[in-house]
Amino acid sequence: MQEIIDFIAEERSGVANKMLDKFSQSFSQLAINPETGRKARDKRLYLLGYRYLVVSTYLVFYRIQLKRIFVYRILHGARNYTEIL
Repeated sequence: MQEIIDFIAEERSGVANKMLDKFSQSFSQLAINPETGRKARDKRLYLLGYRYLVVSTYLVFYRIQLKRIFVYRILHGARNYTEIL
């Protein structure tokens, strides 16, 4: 996440701060309700238990294991996530 914020900040620091706030708010909501995110549409990822949360133009991929949330990747929505995960 920090790499994303740093990248945005190179051009627009105000936008980077707003994006950081969006991520923070989304993670706070996720901590309260881990099932907030959608189940992965891809069959392989679905069977592995991946869920995703949409934060602006980014997808946060995570899994719930033993009542804990593990964030695996944060990817821009335009990327082909099935090839990356």
